Amino acid sequence: MTTWSIEATARFLPFAVLVATFDRAVVSPMLLTMGQDFDVDLSTITISVSAYLLAYGLAQPVWGLISDRLGRIATLRLALLLAGTMDLVSVIPMDIGPFIAVRALAGATMAGVFPTAVIFLGDTIENPRQRQSAIASLQTGVALGLSLGTILGGIGVVLVGWQAFFVTTALICFGMAWLLRNALNPRPGDARLSAAASFSTVARNPWSWVLYVLVFVEAAALLGGFNLVPAALEQTGRSPAVAGLATGTYGASVLVTSLVVRRVTHSVNPPAFLLVGGISATLGFALLIWSVTPTTVLVSCALQGVAWVTMHTTLQTWATTLTTLARATAVSLFAGFMFLGNGFGAFVAGALLDFRGSVELFTVVTCTTATLTVVAVLASRRYENRLG
Repeated sequence: MTTWSIEATARFLPFAVLVATFDRAVVSPMLLTMGQDFDVDLSTITISVSAYLLAYGLAQPVWGLISDRLGRIATLRLALLLAGTMDLVSVIPMDIGPFIAVRALAGATMAGVFPTAVIFLGDTIENPRQRQSAIASLQTGVALGLSLGTILGGIGVVLVGWQAFFVTTALICFGMAWLLRNALNPRPGDARLSAAASFSTVARNPWSWVLYVLVFVEAAALLGGFNLVPAALEQTGRSPAVAGLATGTYGASVLVTSLVVRRVTHSVNPPAFLLVGGISATLGFALLIWSVTPTTVLVSCALQGVAWVTMHTTLQTWATTLTTLARATAVSLFAGFMFLGNGFGAFVAGALLDFRGSVELFTVVTCTTATLTVVAVLASRRYENRLG
């Protein structure tokens, strides 16, 4: 049977990213219904999302080490198989406590997909600007995963129930793992650092910590805030289907913006991307302070999609330039801090929405994104000057 080339594997990676993104996105428009099924309030069922994201973040360094030992594609296949298994376990009837634990394990296993894709591209593409274009192509998978997740989750939770989505995702994960069985499996050579040396190399670089703080705050604000937008709209009396359709513009915006970013990465510098993203995020969340309606959510989510692509692909590319020998560790830690931030943000956002309301929630997020923008642009300029 024909072995996949590096180029063919790179073209397949957005599909794996689509599945991993769908697994997260499909839950947001189903939270209220899932809470009713478990007979718990919104803040309690949101803990299952936070647990998923927290475990996802904490597992990143582990998957980075595994990919150095097994190879990038072998690691990707293992993550897909384990994540699919945990999604199947999630549909077994159980109380809310065990369900939260199972979703945490699902997050820990799905954690091997996206960062392994980024590490693969970092290993196979030398030029950082070309690398950002390739990483931006992964956002096509993110966009489709977000769109399908938010739209189908809102509609399908009424028609087929939330359990059907976990089963479907599991079957797709198993199928992808089978398809990748003939893909080339690059891994670091003899120059590979030990685990201790890899972590030491990253930890001694002060720019690593600047970047990790930035991505933690970015994920807490942009993703944590977005996770609760469907629930905020449902609290105004709209159905899950309407909430899913309204927030579906996020995925469409991510798709369009990722195509644009791929075309202009050679002519736009990283600080400019961060500035555009920060302004878009701030305006998008500020709009929801004023009013939460299907129309304002449509516009807000479109702006949030622009923000995520322009800011996050820039920060992701930055992570691949921190170190060459310890790239897997640097990228996996980056992804870890991102999902720790996402989990923290989702927990805080759920509590704010449940106990204080949407105005306070989106005020906090707006102020956070505005501050993040200023700090990120200034830090990126200094880093670019350092690289010359």
